[in-house]
Amino acid sequence: MVGFLSALSSLPGADVGLFQQLNQELGALCQAPPAKAVKVCALHARLVNR
Repeated sequence: MVGFLSALSSLPGADVGLFQQLNQELGALCQAPPAKAVKVCALHARLVNR
């Protein structure tokens, strides 16, 4: 995830703190995702496990 955040930080206007907060929230949500969040959690897992 650090590499992903590093890449995002090079984008103009990127706020790494917001991406870190989003990552934390998604991690908590994806511990027991509701049915509508399964696809989002799968994408989150792919980003985190790179």
